[in-house]
Amino acid sequence: MADREFVFGRADVQKLLRENFVVVAADDWYQRRQNDAAGRFFRSVADQGPRKGAGGATRQGRYTFSASGKLLGFNNNRDPRRMISMLQDSLRKFRALPPTERTPGAVQVPPLPFSARDQRYTRALPNDIIPVKVHARVLTENGQGEYAACGQPGTNTETYRHSGFGVSNDHLWLKKVELGQLSKLAREKPGQKVSDLLAMRIARFHLVDNTRGEPPHWRRDEVRKLECRTSPMTTASGAPYRNAFRIAGKFHLETKDGKRGYQGEIDGYMRTHVKTGEFDLHLVALGDHWGEGPYTRGARSGKNPLAIVFTAADRSIIQNQIPPQAARWEQGYFEAHRH
Repeated sequence: MADREFVFGRADVQKLLRENFVVVAADDWYQRRQNDAAGRFFRSVADQGPRKGAGGATRQGRYTFSASGKLLGFNNNRDPRRMISMLQDSLRKFRALPPTERTPGAVQVPPLPFSARDQRYTRALPNDIIPVKVHARVLTENGQGEYAACGQPGTNTETYRHSGFGVSNDHLWLKKVELGQLSKLAREKPGQKVSDLLAMRIARFHLVDNTRGEPPHWRRDEVRKLECRTSPMTTASGAPYRNAFRIAGKFHLETKDGKRGYQGEIDGYMRTHVKTGEFDLHLVALGDHWGEGPYTRGARSGKNPLAIVFTAADRSIIQNQIPPQAARWEQGYFEAHRH
């Protein structure tokens, strides 16, 4: 969030990267553990810099390197001037390399087939999963029940501490079989509670304040209340959607010491287009959030409104194939009601 707010959202940084670099984004949590060609390559690059991952520690940062794996620069600071300086210095080092290192096509990188990847740390989007975009944003309330976005990004240019006023990004992975079960439940047993199999996944891993960094996810015993129920949606004759149903309920999430919590309501719908078969989803969670986690410092004091929006994602777009942040433990993610 802070990197986007202060560094990668700048036009000059974007221009420098677009014209001179091949940009790759990866999750260090996976990369530093993968026992395959991709993981070994990443670690070989990082080992040339200051973060060598001693004892399994993070190697997080921004690295510039040649196709052969020669480190050209490293940065883990939010000051855009330092980032630009590092990129420019990396370009000078790259241009000083011999032609065998920098000529297009001089270094051949063989493809890495899916079967050769470390399956323990591979989170490719399965065919039976429907990806859902999840965005969170802190709000202000005017006293009459009207909400507005809170603050303006890019103001803390002295400390480069992120304000958390921007929109966060994550993904919910919904199984197609779960969608079918929800639709059947709404038709045959309107008002019935949504299975904890899905409700707990949403509550524990997606009803979180991740507007300032990676949030702590809720434990099972921190889910104080969770009641989500389905009901069929009436549609006019000839309506373009079928299997339309509503999901609505209340939630109360709170740590044992009460220092962090989120309490409110969730409401929305799921439906399928008659002709195209395209899935459509729109859910909104709205309530009061309080507290912060080790990596989400800088929260507003007291209880404040937080909105979390779930919308259907186009799985053909590469950004929508990024796994949920909580899916690092895949079994725990899909079985949130048990673990």
